[in-house]
Amino acid sequence: MLLRVDLALLPAEAEAIDAEAFVVIDVLRATTTIAAFLAAGASRITAVDALDLGRERASKAGALLAGEVGGLPPKGFDFGNSPRDAAAAALTGREVVLFTTNGTRALCRLAARGPVYAGAVVNAGAVARAVVRAHRSAVLVCAGDAAGTRFGLDDFAAAGAIIAAIVAVASASELGDAARLALSLWDERGPAALRGSHHAGALRALGLGADIDFALEQDRFSCVPAVVAHGAGWVAIEDRAATP
Repeated sequence: MLLRVDLALLPAEAEAIDAEAFVVIDVLRATTTIAAFLAAGASRITAVDALDLGRERASKAGALLAGEVGGLPPKGFDFGNSPRDAAAAALTGREVVLFTTNGTRALCRLAARGPVYAGAVVNAGAVARAVVRAHRSAVLVCAGDAAGTRFGLDDFAAAGAIIAAIVAVASASELGDAARLALSLWDERGPAALRGSHHAGALRALGLGADIDFALEQDRFSCVPAVVAHGAGWVAIEDRAATP
């Protein structure tokens, strides 16, 4: 089956593109952290687009609260937005409520468009296979920076990794021009492109360089985080890797 793959540089751009499915990418770090939480046994991730809503939903559900403001966890949070910490946690059967500056907002913004997945380098192959198996067209969406208003090289490079995985599964895929450019960047520079991004530099300045290394561990996880429900300001995400 021929798959059409487009790429949106920001969430607002994705809203103008018709497709069967959307893959949101916030590689540093929200979508990487979501994959890590699910791999650690979390039953569900509720991603929210506002800090207060996150506190409210976590309190009502008895869920763990995770996320960041300015890259660091707010007071009272159980976890930050660190995929390393998420992967090391014992979370079997637990729900996690997650708020981040860019990634969770992008997921909430696109939830009503159709099937939405959370993609990253750490689960690039699994997400690629899921998209190829189930859809005829997909848009990879870079979450960007500054609450989704500024292009992020890190997400663009990670999109290239996912597109490379898609092409490996379905070589006849039809790629839009932005998707072709992201694939070329990943093929030519690979992880170095992501490491050289503005966002990666900001994380290193906060002493979070180990999270960058973690985010570049390609295909570490086999989970396919997918939006299974949504409402005003929130989406529920579960692993759909085993879904036929």
